Amino acid sequence: MPAPCYAAWNSATGALTAPPASQLTNATINTVRTMLQVAPASTTSLRIIEWGYILDATPTAPLRVELIDTDAIFASGLTAHVAAGIHKVNVPTGAASTVQLGAALTGYNVAGAGTENTITSTRLLDYKTENGLYYVKQFPLGREPEIAASKCLRIRATPTVGAATSIACYVMWEE
Repeated sequence: MPAPCYAAWNSATGALTAPPASQLTNATINTVRTMLQVAPASTTSLRIIEWGYILDATPTAPLRVELIDTDAIFASGLTAHVAAGIHKVNVPTGAASTVQLGAALTGYNVAGAGTENTITSTRLLDYKTENGLYYVKQFPLGREPEIAASKCLRIRATPTVGAATSIACYVMWEE
């Protein structure tokens, strides 16, 4: 039996009747915004299988997008994901994900509600300076980055011009 895999987007996706909604990056040049955050349980690590994003329009200047582990520093004030928004990818009848839910744990940024908080240690897992419309990265089997229990996985976006960009991003992981 395969290991259970899960996915989360930076929007409410528990009962979709349309594609996932995009969220706006910051409109201030060089100002970081966490678009999606996932908090592993205190006893379970996550192995990142894939991540990516889709922009609603080509940005007027490059958008910097990063996948990072911020140790135990979480953004706060995000819109909390609910269990229905954490999707079972390969075992639909399997157990629910063990990620911690809540606005300061697993959540996404809507209308700039989140606070970045002071990060003291990071691990850059992937980075893209985006001029186009989308990006998808699958990590090779056996080479997936692991987020340790109680750490913080984030997708962050930083504009290089004073204009917000609409982005729908996601991450898929194995527990």
